[in-house]
Amino acid sequence: MGTMTHDEMLQELANRTPKSGKLWEVAQDLVPGGLLSQARKFKPYPFYADRAEGQYIWDIDGNRYIDCTMSFGVHVLGHSPPAVVDAMLNQARRGTSFGAPHLHEIEFTKRFIECVPCAEMAMLCNTGTEATLIGIRLMRASRGKSKIGKFEGTYHGWHDYAQWSVYVDPTKMGPEDKPNQVAASGGIPDAVRDTVMMLPFNEKAFDMIEAHADELAGVMIEPVFGTGAIPVSAEYLAKLRDVTERSGVLLMFDEVITGFRIALGGAQKRFGVLPDLATYGKIIGGGAPIGAVAVSRALMQQVAQAEEQVSSAGTFSGNPFTLAAGTALLKHLMENEHLYAEMDAKGDRLRGGFNEWARSRGYAFCMSGIGPMFQIHQKQGPILKPRDALHQDLAMMNDLQLHLRLHNIYIPWFHLAFLSAAHTDADVDEILQALKDSVTEIMNP
Repeated sequence: MGTMTHDEMLQELANRTPKSGKLWEVAQDLVPGGLLSQARKFKPYPFYADRAEGQYIWDIDGNRYIDCTMSFGVHVLGHSPPAVVDAMLNQARRGTSFGAPHLHEIEFTKRFIECVPCAEMAMLCNTGTEATLIGIRLMRASRGKSKIGKFEGTYHGWHDYAQWSVYVDPTKMGPEDKPNQVAASGGIPDAVRDTVMMLPFNEKAFDMIEAHADELAGVMIEPVFGTGAIPVSAEYLAKLRDVTERSGVLLMFDEVITGFRIALGGAQKRFGVLPDLATYGKIIGGGAPIGAVAVSRALMQQVAQAEEQVSSAGTFSGNPFTLAAGTALLKHLMENEHLYAEMDAKGDRLRGGFNEWARSRGYAFCMSGIGPMFQIHQKQGPILKPRDALHQDLAMMNDLQLHLRLHNIYIPWFHLAFLSAAHTDADVDEILQALKDSVTEIMNP
């Protein structure tokens, strides 16, 4: 391809995607900012998808890419796996929404509980954001307290109780042992601030939990931080489990990203640490919208005995179309658990190969992650906590994404990326070579 300037790459991509360019012009007059989510922002304009199958995705201009976005982590088997698609089609013919209980509620929930170590019961909803909102409500009702502990640099959805210090901001973050609580969105009432306690991602968090146990209903954490693909060590999770248990504070794992991706059931199975409750989404719907909260019977009994009952409802919660797809997916994963070891091996080879290559050349790039999850950073590394990822050259990261698109690799900009069971060893080789070529072109303009 040869070395190209930033402007030349933008022009080349524009030349390859004229239909996308025209749609982008229309979208900006119809949707605020032209996008339903800022995570889908790309230059010179968004990637407008036409179809996807397995490890590939095609844009509306007919360009085919190896997909490392996987709908931001939805597709663990790749796009349109036959068993799941067949289940969707069969259910679509029978009805997509009943507003009544149905067989798939039982089938899906039985399989889900069988796979998730902490689960004895489950509540179903439509998104990961809804799941964390319900999880927070359950913790507050169970303990009769309003405050929830949240770690700096974690993402638990876009509701008001989660949108605090999602990304560390060098101008606002404060000291590492006592981080500032920074709103990540406009429109959040100041009163919400007092219902959240910001925790540092270090041992000081344990002292804070113990010191504030009388006001904390629970603590929530992503076992792998989605903002950076930063795995939390099993040792840290075990200590967090211990201190919350001793303090009478509930512990919630947010497994919306890790659930059924890094192990059958999620991080709690992989790391051997059981929370009191856990939230799920993305993968378990088989490509259709879903959220779920895994809970123990004891916790639900505590909630039932609370002075005011917990309300949770939704017209589309547990709809038959989603749960038909989800049941087919869980059945396939339960019967083919070996896929996790295979995805781990591919992820390890990608991360290890890239990091060794970047170190050998002295390039300030590295890759973090676990299993089939990864993220590229314009840093020497390792990235062990959110603050390690600060001060990256955003211009370089933007150019990297453009280079990868020109190498026919579809990867989210400055975002967690994914391999799936559909990605082959040859795909991993191609992704790795594209990364090496792209970084070389960036470092040697």
